[in-house]
Amino acid sequence: MLSCREVNEQCTDYLERQLTWRGRLAVRAHLLICSYCRRFLRQLALTRATLQRLRPPADEAAVRRIRQAIDALPQEPPPP
Repeated sequence: MLSCREVNEQCTDYLERQLTWRGRLAVRAHLLICSYCRRFLRQLALTRATLQRLRPPADEAAVRRIRQAIDALPQEPPPP
């Protein structure tokens, strides 16, 4: 049986159908018993679907500003 961490690491591959049939079966078996991972997978699927519907900005300057803002984000979480 896969752990929650293992399922979390494989969710994208699961959604993109890139797992082997055994891998998909293992993820599905875990999802049958774990409501937390089912919720995470639903949220990930919704996020992916929403992002696919967004249109890219037509303005190149806007794209540069967005990339600069992303690059300016801290790479490590703040200390507790």
